[in-house]
Amino acid sequence: MRLHTELLSPTPPRDVAVVIDVLRMTTTASNLFARGLSELFVVAELDDARAQAARTGALLLGERGGHPVPGFDGGNSPLERLEVAGRSAVLCTTNGSRAVAAVAPARHVLLGSVVNARATAARALTLAKSGITLVCAGTLGRVSLDDVVGAGCVARELLKLEPSLRTGDATALALSLVEGQRDLGALLRRAEHARHLLTLGYARDVAFAARLNALEAVPERDPKNPLRFTLPER
Repeated sequence: MRLHTELLSPTPPRDVAVVIDVLRMTTTASNLFARGLSELFVVAELDDARAQAARTGALLLGERGGHPVPGFDGGNSPLERLEVAGRSAVLCTTNGSRAVAAVAPARHVLLGSVVNARATAARALTLAKSGITLVCAGTLGRVSLDDVVGAGCVARELLKLEPSLRTGDATALALSLVEGQRDLGALLRRAEHARHLLTLGYARDVAFAARLNALEAVPERDPKNPLRFTLPER
């Protein structure tokens, strides 16, 4: 079985796709579920997100350029203090939501990050038949260091569980960033997008996103609804 890493603009994967947007969508999504969220609709466009929330009565969360969207219930911070237990939410972000839309043809879609790397790897291996593709969301159409770090963390966990996985150069590049790395927080802070978030006052978000294997929640796409993510019963 093959492990493939897309640093940007993937050819749509056919088996298992793991979307990685470390700063911050997939980190935020994992923490929302860890705090008891019932379901999450990941929507690429603002008007579609508003419509989805209006139809379902869900919390409306999102950002553009790192800033919360005016009129939304919250932004895209994993540390935002909202009452989410038992609730539904819609999440619309600059990069991660579009990456989810780009992998729509995949049989399964997971949301992975540094914080849930081990759990994501285990779930991906359970689901995969022919291959796993790690899809880095990027930042405004450019390769993003933070997402490549996230891919490296997930790839490392995958290879611990299944050393026979066949890998290519992009996976090797991602792995090289994290092998022997003792301070993932310092590494993430070097990312251009992290520096932008720091100027906006989100230092705690960047630090949280570097907490390796802190969460077990792995959001997984509903096979009957390409926008809906849940924590399916195992």
